[in-house]
Order: sequence, then structure tokens, then C-alpha cells
Amino acid sequence: MEACSPEWQERLSAWFDGEVQAHEGQAVEQHLSRCVGCAREAARYASLGESLKAQAATETHVPPELTERVSRLAPRARPIFRRRRWTAGLAAALASVGVLWASWPSGMNDALAMDLERHHLKAFSRTAPCEFESSDPAAVKAWVEREVGYAVQVPVVPGATLLGARRCRLHGQLSASLLYRHEGGKAMTLFLPPPGSTAAREAASFAREETRCTQGPVGERICVAPRGGGQAALAVSELETSVLVDALARLSP
Repeated sequence: MEACSPEWQERLSAWFDGEVQAHEGQAVEQHLSRCVGCAREAARYASLGESLKAQAATETHVPPELTERVSRLAPRARPIFRRRRWTAGLAAALASVGVLWASWPSGMNDALAMDLERHHLKAFSRTAPCEFESSDPAAVKAWVEREVGYAVQVPVVPGATLLGARRCRLHGQLSASLLYRHEGGKAMTLFLPPPGSTAAREAASFAREETRCTQGPVGERICVAPRGGGQAALAVSELETSVLVDALARLSP
């Protein structure tokens, strides 16, 4: 196998995040011993992890209360993967983006906010952020429906280029995310959780009857637009709130 398939890439990502059980970890390690593509991807993850640790080591003013908060909200690694705790990576990310600590989200489910930022930042830390690369909304829509299992809208966002799509898990359920890059190079992810999912219900509960925005634990802006019937769409980026709200407005209610 020359390339890491989307399925194995997702499993590999979970493995590095400490989100797999022991027997699943053993399966990944066995796969890496015979798959050149996935072994190459694993090396890239390891390099990124070392870079994040190095950034964290150079920081001297991470508030103790923030470290405690991140440790509490981050997915807890199982003992076998303790050496790859997500907490260390988050500490480096917090330092690197210049977080405004007083802007912790009010009213949004903590785990959902963490999931959104984690998937957004991790995708754009890759050389190729998307599983499926295309600037054609129709092609991206078809891929999501085929690979994720439900239909989504893929909006054209003024001032931004559609990069493609990824699969992710929000509250453990497979979900679709659309990736864009705005003029100036700033990244944005639109998350479209499946109808009836826990993530969709919690996002809709946060938004209520209007688009609402907050700031996540790592400092990215998060905007949520209700879509009726307990559904919602979410945008995550360091871009100004008005840009995220406009992107969400491109989706039908």
C-alpha cells in the first residue's frame, strides 16, 4: 500500500490522540509494520508532536489555572498511550496562538468546544488538511454523502477557497467537516454534524434561535447557526466573528 487510506488515517489519528483501546493500538502497530504510506504518516505525526513539545518547553508564562482547565477538558489518554497525552499538545497550541484566557465559552458544552478546536487545528497542521481535496462544491457534497453517510450543503464563501472535506468524530459520532482558506491564508472549518446527533442537539441548544458565537479553550472563534428541527452548523476559525457568521448564512436554514 503506497498511501495511507482515509480509514487508516482516521485510526492513526485516534491512536496518536490516545483514543483507542489496547487491542486497537496493537492492530495499528502491526499495520504500520507493513504499510509504507501509514508509516510515513505516523512519522509526520511524531514530528508534529515533537514540535509542539518544543514550543511548550520554551514558554514560561502559561497560567496554572489554564493548565488545569485544559487537563480537565482534554480527552484522557488510556495508560498504554500516556506518553502521547493530548494535554501536552494543547499546552503548546495554547501558547502558540496567544489565547485570551478570559474568553472561555459561556453556555457551550465544554467537550463539544474542545472537539471542534481539536479537529480544526489538527487538520490544518497537516501538509494536506483534507481527506478529499476539491474546490468543486458538487464534488465535495457527493464525497461527503458517500463517505460520511448523509447529505450536506457545501456553500461558496466569498473571499475564501474551498479546499475539500474531512471526516471527524464529534461526541464519538462520525461527522462531516468542510475546510476553507481565506484570503491572507487564515483557515476555517465548517462542521455539519448529522441530523439528530448529540453534537447537533447541543449546538442547537447553544444557538437557540439565532447565530451565536463564543471563543473556545484554545482561542479559536466558534459560531453556531441553528437550522431548525434541533440541528445546527458550526464554524471555527481565528477569523473575525463577522466572517464566520457570513459563512454560516450561506447555508439554508
